Amino acid sequence: MAAVLLAYSLAMGWDRIGFRFASDDMMNLGHYFALGPRGALAAQLLLWKGFYRPLGAAFYLPLYYSFGLKPAPFQIAILVILACNALLFFRLAIALGASDLTAGLAALVVSYHAGLTNLQYNTDMIYDVLCFSFLVGALVFYASIRGQGRNLRWYEIAIFVLLYLCALNAKEMALTLPLLLVSYEWCYGESRKRSFTVAALAAVMAAVSLYGKKFGVEPLLDQAAYQPVFTLQRFMAFQKASLTDLFGHTLIPGWRAVLVIWAVAAYLAWRRKRPLLRFSWIWMLVTPLPIMFLEGRVQGNLYIPLAGWAIFAAVIFLDLARAAAAALVKEPPFQRLGREGVFALLVACGVLLWINRMRYLKTAEVRPVAATQGIVTAQVLAQLHELNPLVPPRSQVVFLHDPFTDWDMTFIGMLWFGDRSVHVYNQRTEHLSAGELDRMDHMFDFVNGKLVQLK
Repeated sequence: MAAVLLAYSLAMGWDRIGFRFASDDMMNLGHYFALGPRGALAAQLLLWKGFYRPLGAAFYLPLYYSFGLKPAPFQIAILVILACNALLFFRLAIALGASDLTAGLAALVVSYHAGLTNLQYNTDMIYDVLCFSFLVGALVFYASIRGQGRNLRWYEIAIFVLLYLCALNAKEMALTLPLLLVSYEWCYGESRKRSFTVAALAAVMAAVSLYGKKFGVEPLLDQAAYQPVFTLQRFMAFQKASLTDLFGHTLIPGWRAVLVIWAVAAYLAWRRKRPLLRFSWIWMLVTPLPIMFLEGRVQGNLYIPLAGWAIFAAVIFLDLARAAAAALVKEPPFQRLGREGVFALLVACGVLLWINRMRYLKTAEVRPVAATQGIVTAQVLAQLHELNPLVPPRSQVVFLHDPFTDWDMTFIGMLWFGDRSVHVYNQRTEHLSAGELDRMDHMFDFVNGKLVQLK
């Protein structure tokens, strides 16, 4: 099963290697470059300081120092991590009590979901990808131990804390892990003594992280894009958009359909004592909380919520397939196959239909959008490569004009020269005076779209 999942994930995502950098990659990479390796390492431990998603430095900086500003190595790295995440999620489903078939089908859905469009081409979705890795990894570790009917020992708690710290440092989606731990104990703890010690510890870590995001050195919650709006309109907009993406664009639900979908899911989860269904339903409900009231947080932002939906859908699909097989085996065309044969046929048809849908969405949705990504960044990097400007340490450099609308040229300049002692200015955004411009050691401009060195 592991080999099949790995092969499928790599085969479906392989064409991302040819995609360009995302719009935020230069900003993200420039931010971590400015911190430097030591600063980025220290940021991992200072949770209350609120550094901007410091685990991203572990992805961006090694690749930058090894390969420079070439997008292919970054895309290859994220492709490999996504494939490993599918295997890790398979392990989690098993630890939660799923059969191999149920876990395999759920992991198949998670391994490549084209409805989460920008996850399949944007390298700046690495934060969701890394958060998934460590959040799911922490849950696998926790559930494997608790499934043995014992509590975590002190050194196991230390390992869990390290995994959760990495998840929190990756993205805010990890704030929901304490709720998942409580839900796990509630759903699975009837046959053993429940323990909420680790959940309480995780809640403290989440609170410290949230404090840093509000009062730290880089307070994320002070940015308008990360300030939630708690209105019914925002809630319903998220539900409609998220269900459209999670269901692979097979439906665009109105508010009535949203209510029906959640009512049916709740009924299926709670009509019988099935811990796996109940836990996955709670996962579906709570993991979107950090993004539910923000604007436009769908597509790849649904990577972690997708995990709960995948398990839930796999369980229900197999239930329906077994019921259909029991009915169809009585019909003459299917009698020779037997009940198990009909069941296998239905499962195979379902898998093929899903894969065909993902292939269609990759062609119709992912590739066209990916083709328009990062064109200007790629052109500027190509011109820098052609001009190949070199500046000595402690130089002052200015770009007079550039084809961007934000600070992209500043970050690209920093990263191209690769020396934190070189100060890069952007005249379009910083408006230097004539005297300040005279003091520049190096001056660049774009003349008729072409990069030239003026000084």
